[in-house]
Amino acid sequence: MRHRGHRGRPILLGALAAALVVAGPVVVADPVVVADARAGAPADTARVLDPDAARERVAAAREAAGRDRHEEAARTYLEALARDARLVPTVADELAYQKLWREDAEKAIFYFRRYLARHPGERNRDVLKGLALAYSWSGRQGQAIALYRELVAEDPTDAAARLGLGRSLIWDNRLHEGSRVLLALEGDEAADPGGRREATRFLLTMLDGYDPPVDLRWTGIWDSDDLSIQRLAARGRTHVSNVLLEARAGIAWYTQPDRPTVTAPRVGLGAVAPLARNWQLHAYAWLDRMTSDGELIAGEGDLDWTPWGADAWLTWLVTDRLRLDLGAGRQTVESLDALGKALEQDLVSLSADWRLGRAWTLSGAVLQGDFTDQNRRRRGTARLFWRREGTLEVRLGPAFTYMDHEIPYPGGYWAPDWVRNLSLEARAERRFDRLALRLAGSLGQEKELGADAITVGAISGHVGWRLAPRWLVSLDAGHSRSRFASARGYRRTVVSLAARATF
Repeated sequence: MRHRGHRGRPILLGALAAALVVAGPVVVADPVVVADARAGAPADTARVLDPDAARERVAAAREAAGRDRHEEAARTYLEALARDARLVPTVADELAYQKLWREDAEKAIFYFRRYLARHPGERNRDVLKGLALAYSWSGRQGQAIALYRELVAEDPTDAAARLGLGRSLIWDNRLHEGSRVLLALEGDEAADPGGRREATRFLLTMLDGYDPPVDLRWTGIWDSDDLSIQRLAARGRTHVSNVLLEARAGIAWYTQPDRPTVTAPRVGLGAVAPLARNWQLHAYAWLDRMTSDGELIAGEGDLDWTPWGADAWLTWLVTDRLRLDLGAGRQTVESLDALGKALEQDLVSLSADWRLGRAWTLSGAVLQGDFTDQNRRRRGTARLFWRREGTLEVRLGPAFTYMDHEIPYPGGYWAPDWVRNLSLEARAERRFDRLALRLAGSLGQEKELGADAITVGAISGHVGWRLAPRWLVSLDAGHSRSRFASARGYRRTVVSLAARATF
């Protein structure tokens, strides 16, 4: 199950080219992999060039690993193996962990398996747990779950194996079963305290950052043109095997001084389905029933409209560091004038996230929207951000957005000939055992054709509190001063209160 974070909305068409550029160097085999493949696997004695230098490189690799310099450690281990292939049975597991910590799960799997092949009959639980974790990180959740189940059956007191099993089940969309495993570990007073605490933290992550089985939410939106949108929504999720099924219902009210109120109840269905190890499909559809207590547009009569909407995207994890999303959808345009004209837009998008290194990520998106009034919108976004991991996670970097329309200002919604925005974005996040805090903001310049550049910015905050083992409440609030904030190009304030649960 993919970490929420990124749903792959709008994005960079150059992502496809990036996939080819990135995939090339990533899939080049390590020297020992090539040697093993050519030799049919076991011929460790086939290459002995300088045993003394090899041992020195192993010592240097272990020193780098001890300092968490994983890329350097992995490279140095490979230099040692290039000098003496007989060291494979000795250091393959150490190299596998270094590959895993530098987010190269595929290579980690190879070296864990190589170690096990060189030690037939040995049941090394640390290596097996490393292999299970590599399976999970590479998207092979079925293999990870099967191996973790074996490890837990052998030793039910192994908190690390129980933790890995619970996480892999959740990442495989088996939310109920995974959360039960973690809740049992969290409540087991005889279990290792470190494992129990990790279970507590991951349950907070699932409830606060993922889409848990239950989500009850109120959202209030206030635009600077006095449009107010109030929403109540309920969503429930369950799974059949590893396919998540979703049902949702809600109601929205659109109000503006001296204008009729629009009421819009909604029902919807959705599914999240893994199609292969590194492919996953999200698909949602809904039906709205929009009515008004007066005419939104003179002479058109009261609003009586039943539009449908959809949101779907296909995720491809090209490598451990490159993700692509192809999306499509349909949505109404949320302003009273646009609702009065029954305006909708059909959307297609492509997005990409490319982790350049442990701390740097480049992301981009392109989106095209075709309106039912024959207008067309094109929008592109690019971001480069630096991330500092740790107790306090910090993310900082520039973002550029460009948008244009084929028919400028047709009425009913904001549609400039073109507009561009360059901003600096920042976010800080801190997670405790049962409390999640986040503060985000941006500051930049926005320029629209025919208008002066303006200073724009946004600020938002989030608090998530796990008040009971299965329940979390959250509060989000934010304000954005940007033409991109609303359908009419006005400033917007948003507040949301939610209760989320797992069963």
